Amino acid sequence: MTDLPGFYPVTDISPAERARVGALVAGHPVFALYWDAALDAAAAGDRSRSVRVESEGAILGIAFDGLSVYTPVGAIGDAALLSLTADPRPLELHLTPEQAERLRPACVGRLALEDGLRFYARPLDSLPAPDPACRRMGPAELEPLRRFYAAHYPATVFSAWMLELPFVAIVEDGRPVAAGGVLARSGHRAMIGNFLVDPARRGEGLAGRVVAGLLAALRAEGVITALLATNDLNPAACRVYKHAGFALLERRAQLDLRAA
Repeated sequence: MTDLPGFYPVTDISPAERARVGALVAGHPVFALYWDAALDAAAAGDRSRSVRVESEGAILGIAFDGLSVYTPVGAIGDAALLSLTADPRPLELHLTPEQAERLRPACVGRLALEDGLRFYARPLDSLPAPDPACRRMGPAELEPLRRFYAAHYPATVFSAWMLELPFVAIVEDGRPVAAGGVLARSGHRAMIGNFLVDPARRGEGLAGRVVAGLLAALRAEGVITALLATNDLNPAACRVYKHAGFALLERRAQLDLRAA
Protein backbone atom coordinates (compact mmCIF):
# COMPACT_ATOMS: atom_id res chain seq x y z
CA MET A 1 0.00 0.00 0.00
CA THR A 2 1.19 3.52 -0.81
CA ASP A 3 1.65 6.27 1.79
CA LEU A 4 1.12 9.06 -0.74
CA PRO A 5 -0.97 12.02 0.44
CA GLY A 6 -4.55 11.77 -0.78
CA PHE A 7 -4.34 8.01 -1.37
CA TYR A 8 -6.19 5.54 0.81
CA PRO A 9 -6.45 1.76 0.81
CA VAL A 10 -9.61 0.70 -0.96
CA THR A 11 -10.58 -1.01 2.31
CA ASP A 12 -10.83 2.42 3.99
CA ILE A 13 -12.86 4.57 1.61
CA SER A 14 -16.57 5.25 2.04
CA PRO A 15 -19.42 3.60 0.10
CA ALA A 16 -20.09 6.94 -1.62
CA GLU A 17 -16.47 7.15 -2.81
CA ARG A 18 -16.61 3.57 -4.03
CA ALA A 19 -19.72 4.40 -6.02
CA ARG A 20 -18.03 7.47 -7.56
CA VAL A 21 -15.06 5.44 -8.71
CA GLY A 22 -17.35 2.71 -10.03
CA ALA A 23 -19.20 5.26 -12.15
CA LEU A 24 -15.90 6.61 -13.53
CA VAL A 25 -14.64 3.20 -14.71
CA ALA A 26 -17.97 1.78 -15.85
CA GLY A 27 -17.36 2.41 -19.56
CA HIS A 28 -13.85 0.95 -19.73
CA PRO A 29 -13.45 -2.85 -19.55
CA VAL A 30 -9.86 -2.76 -18.27
CA PHE A 31 -10.31 -0.07 -15.64
CA ALA A 32 -13.63 -1.57 -14.51
CA LEU A 33 -11.81 -4.87 -13.98
CA TYR A 34 -9.03 -3.12 -12.03
CA TRP A 35 -11.64 -1.58 -9.76
CA ASP A 36 -13.75 -4.72 -9.29
CA ALA A 37 -10.59 -6.71 -8.48
CA ALA A 38 -9.59 -4.02 -5.97
CA LEU A 39 -13.00 -4.26 -4.28
CA ASP A 40 -12.72 -8.06 -4.16
CA ALA A 41 -9.25 -7.78 -2.62
CA ALA A 42 -10.47 -5.20 -0.10
CA ALA A 43 -13.31 -7.50 0.94
CA ALA A 44 -10.67 -10.15 1.67
CA GLY A 45 -8.67 -7.69 3.80
CA ASP A 46 -5.96 -6.98 1.22
CA ARG A 47 -4.46 -3.48 1.51
CA SER A 48 -2.21 -3.49 -1.57
CA ARG A 49 -4.84 -1.59 -3.62
CA SER A 50 -5.20 2.14 -3.11
CA VAL A 51 -7.13 5.01 -4.68
CA ARG A 52 -7.11 8.78 -4.74
CA VAL A 53 -10.60 10.13 -5.42
CA GLU A 54 -10.87 13.53 -7.12
CA SER A 55 -13.94 15.61 -7.95
CA GLU A 56 -14.08 14.32 -11.55
CA GLY A 57 -11.56 11.51 -11.58
CA ALA A 58 -9.58 8.97 -9.59
CA ILE A 59 -6.14 7.36 -9.57
CA LEU A 60 -6.08 3.61 -9.05
CA GLY A 61 -2.94 2.17 -7.44
CA ILE A 62 -1.64 -1.31 -6.77
CA ALA A 63 1.55 -2.35 -4.97
CA PHE A 64 3.23 -5.43 -6.41
CA ASP A 65 6.45 -6.94 -5.09
CA GLY A 66 8.96 -4.13 -5.70
CA LEU A 67 6.76 -2.02 -8.00
CA SER A 68 3.85 0.43 -7.76
CA VAL A 69 1.44 0.81 -10.70
CA TYR A 70 -0.88 3.82 -11.04
CA THR A 71 -3.71 4.39 -13.52
CA PRO A 72 -5.53 7.77 -13.62
CA VAL A 73 -9.15 7.69 -14.76
CA GLY A 74 -11.18 10.77 -15.67
CA ALA A 75 -10.10 14.37 -15.04
CA ILE A 76 -7.01 14.56 -12.80
CA GLY A 77 -5.62 17.85 -11.50
CA ASP A 78 -1.94 18.73 -11.46
CA ALA A 79 -1.55 18.25 -7.71
CA ALA A 80 -2.92 14.71 -7.82
CA LEU A 81 -0.91 13.81 -10.91
CA LEU A 82 2.35 15.22 -9.55
CA SER A 83 1.82 13.44 -6.22
CA LEU A 84 2.68 10.16 -7.95
CA THR A 85 6.35 11.11 -8.11
CA ALA A 86 6.44 11.18 -4.29
CA ASP A 87 6.24 7.39 -4.27
CA PRO A 88 9.91 6.31 -3.87
CA ARG A 89 9.37 2.79 -5.24
CA PRO A 90 9.91 1.90 -8.90
CA LEU A 91 6.79 3.08 -10.71
CA GLU A 92 4.78 2.12 -13.77
CA LEU A 93 2.40 4.91 -14.77
CA HIS A 94 -0.40 4.31 -17.30
CA LEU A 95 -1.33 7.77 -18.60
CA THR A 96 -3.21 9.52 -21.35
CA PRO A 97 -0.85 11.38 -23.74
CA GLU A 98 -1.97 14.67 -22.18
CA GLN A 99 -1.24 13.43 -18.66
CA ALA A 100 2.17 12.14 -19.75
CA GLU A 101 3.00 15.56 -21.18
CA ARG A 102 2.09 17.25 -17.90
CA LEU A 103 3.95 14.78 -15.71
CA ARG A 104 7.11 14.24 -17.75
CA PRO A 105 8.98 17.35 -16.46
CA ALA A 106 8.59 16.14 -12.87
CA CYS A 107 10.18 12.78 -13.72
CA VAL A 108 13.64 14.13 -14.56
CA GLY A 109 16.29 11.81 -13.13
CA ARG A 110 13.85 8.94 -12.55
CA LEU A 111 12.43 8.30 -16.01
CA ALA A 112 13.84 4.92 -17.05
CA LEU A 113 11.61 4.25 -20.06
CA GLU A 114 8.75 5.81 -22.00
CA ASP A 115 6.64 3.56 -24.17
CA GLY A 116 3.26 3.26 -25.80
CA LEU A 117 0.75 1.07 -23.97
CA ARG A 118 -1.90 -0.98 -25.75
CA PHE A 119 -4.97 -2.52 -24.11
CA TYR A 120 -6.52 -5.57 -25.81
CA ALA A 121 -9.62 -7.73 -25.23
CA ARG A 122 -10.81 -11.15 -26.37
CA PRO A 123 -14.05 -13.04 -25.73
CA LEU A 124 -13.46 -16.66 -24.74
CA ASP A 125 -16.40 -18.12 -26.64
CA SER A 126 -14.22 -19.99 -29.16
CA LEU A 127 -10.73 -21.27 -28.38
CA PRO A 128 -8.28 -23.73 -29.94
CA ALA A 129 -7.48 -26.91 -28.06
CA PRO A 130 -4.84 -26.20 -25.38
CA ASP A 131 -1.40 -27.76 -25.54
CA PRO A 132 -1.20 -30.49 -22.85
CA ALA A 133 2.43 -29.49 -22.22
CA CYS A 134 1.19 -26.13 -20.91
CA ARG A 135 0.09 -26.83 -17.35
CA ARG A 136 -1.09 -24.90 -14.34
CA MET A 137 1.53 -23.90 -11.79
CA GLY A 138 1.11 -24.18 -8.03
CA PRO A 139 3.00 -23.29 -4.84
CA ALA A 140 5.62 -25.99 -5.51
CA GLU A 141 6.66 -24.13 -8.67
CA LEU A 142 6.98 -20.72 -7.00
CA GLU A 143 10.76 -20.68 -6.62
CA PRO A 144 11.52 -22.04 -10.14
CA LEU A 145 9.23 -19.35 -11.53
CA ARG A 146 10.88 -16.65 -9.41
CA ARG A 147 14.27 -17.71 -10.76
CA PHE A 148 12.94 -17.81 -14.32
CA TYR A 149 11.60 -14.26 -14.15
CA ALA A 150 14.62 -12.92 -12.24
CA ALA A 151 16.94 -14.32 -14.91
CA HIS A 152 15.06 -13.16 -17.99
CA TYR A 153 12.56 -10.46 -16.92
CA PRO A 154 13.77 -8.75 -13.73
CA ALA A 155 11.35 -5.83 -14.18
CA THR A 156 8.35 -8.15 -13.93
CA VAL A 157 5.43 -7.68 -11.54
CA PHE A 158 5.34 -11.41 -10.75
CA SER A 159 4.06 -12.11 -7.23
CA ALA A 160 3.28 -15.32 -5.37
CA TRP A 161 -0.47 -14.63 -5.16
CA MET A 162 -0.72 -14.78 -8.97
CA LEU A 163 -0.39 -18.58 -8.81
CA GLU A 164 -3.97 -18.70 -7.53
CA LEU A 165 -5.55 -16.81 -10.47
CA PRO A 166 -4.25 -19.07 -12.41
CA PHE A 167 -0.67 -19.17 -13.76
CA VAL A 168 0.55 -21.59 -16.45
CA ALA A 169 3.91 -22.65 -17.89
CA ILE A 170 5.64 -25.07 -20.18
CA VAL A 171 8.24 -26.90 -18.10
CA GLU A 172 11.10 -28.89 -19.61
CA ASP A 173 13.76 -30.76 -17.64
CA GLY A 174 12.35 -29.33 -14.42
CA ARG A 175 12.50 -25.65 -15.37
CA PRO A 176 10.07 -23.25 -17.07
CA VAL A 177 10.80 -22.31 -20.68
CA ALA A 178 7.65 -20.22 -21.16
CA ALA A 179 5.05 -18.88 -18.75
CA GLY A 180 2.21 -16.43 -18.24
CA GLY A 181 -0.64 -15.74 -15.87
CA VAL A 182 -3.36 -13.48 -14.53
CA LEU A 183 -2.68 -10.03 -13.07
CA ALA A 184 -6.24 -9.23 -11.95
CA ARG A 185 -9.53 -11.11 -11.97
CA SER A 186 -13.09 -10.41 -10.97
CA GLY A 187 -16.35 -12.06 -11.95
CA HIS A 188 -16.20 -13.26 -15.54
CA ARG A 189 -13.21 -11.10 -16.60
CA ALA A 190 -9.46 -11.52 -16.20
CA MET A 191 -6.45 -9.34 -16.98
CA ILE A 192 -3.63 -11.55 -18.20
CA GLY A 193 0.08 -10.86 -18.63
CA ASN A 194 3.62 -11.69 -17.49
CA PHE A 195 4.19 -13.71 -20.65
CA LEU A 196 7.83 -14.71 -20.88
CA VAL A 197 9.78 -17.11 -23.10
CA ASP A 198 13.36 -18.20 -22.43
CA PRO A 199 15.39 -16.02 -24.84
CA ALA A 200 17.15 -19.13 -26.17
CA ARG A 201 13.77 -20.58 -27.18
CA ARG A 202 12.16 -17.61 -28.89
CA GLY A 203 10.77 -18.15 -32.35
CA GLU A 204 9.42 -21.63 -31.53
CA GLY A 205 5.80 -20.60 -30.94
CA LEU A 206 5.98 -21.09 -27.16
CA ALA A 207 4.31 -17.75 -26.39
CA GLY A 208 1.24 -18.64 -28.42
CA ARG A 209 1.03 -22.04 -26.72
CA VAL A 210 1.12 -20.41 -23.27
CA VAL A 211 -1.53 -17.84 -24.23
CA ALA A 212 -3.81 -20.62 -25.53
CA GLY A 213 -3.24 -22.71 -22.40
CA LEU A 214 -4.01 -19.81 -20.08
CA LEU A 215 -7.18 -18.85 -21.97
CA ALA A 216 -8.40 -22.45 -21.84
CA ALA A 217 -7.75 -22.59 -18.08
CA LEU A 218 -9.68 -19.36 -17.57
CA ARG A 219 -12.64 -20.44 -19.67
CA ALA A 220 -12.81 -23.69 -17.68
CA GLU A 221 -13.21 -21.53 -14.55
CA GLY A 222 -16.03 -19.44 -16.03
CA VAL A 223 -14.12 -16.43 -17.38
CA ILE A 224 -15.76 -15.09 -20.55
CA THR A 225 -13.50 -12.11 -21.38
CA ALA A 226 -9.70 -11.85 -21.26
CA LEU A 227 -7.96 -8.48 -21.24
CA LEU A 228 -4.28 -7.63 -21.52
CA ALA A 229 -1.82 -4.78 -21.93
CA THR A 230 1.37 -4.73 -23.95
CA ASN A 231 3.78 -2.14 -25.31
CA ASP A 232 4.70 -0.61 -28.65
CA LEU A 233 8.32 -1.59 -28.01
CA ASN A 234 7.30 -5.25 -28.03
CA PRO A 235 5.93 -5.80 -31.55
CA ALA A 236 6.47 -9.57 -31.31
CA ALA A 237 4.04 -9.73 -28.37
CA CYS A 238 1.52 -7.59 -30.26
CA ARG A 239 1.66 -10.08 -33.15
CA VAL A 240 1.16 -13.04 -30.79
CA TYR A 241 -1.89 -11.44 -29.17
CA LYS A 242 -3.48 -10.43 -32.47
CA HIS A 243 -2.92 -13.95 -33.80
CA ALA A 244 -4.61 -15.27 -30.64
CA GLY A 245 -7.73 -13.22 -31.44
CA PHE A 246 -7.25 -10.12 -29.26
CA ALA A 247 -8.62 -6.78 -30.51
CA LEU A 248 -7.15 -3.36 -29.62
CA LEU A 249 -9.24 -1.35 -27.14
CA GLU A 250 -7.16 1.75 -26.35
CA ARG A 251 -3.67 3.23 -26.45
CA ARG A 252 -2.02 5.05 -23.54
CA ALA A 253 1.47 6.22 -22.60
CA GLN A 254 3.53 4.29 -20.08
CA LEU A 255 6.21 6.01 -18.00
CA ASP A 256 8.54 3.73 -16.01
CA LEU A 257 10.31 5.48 -13.13
CA ARG A 258 13.31 4.23 -11.21
CA ALA A 259 13.28 4.11 -7.42
CA ALA A 260 13.95 7.50 -5.86
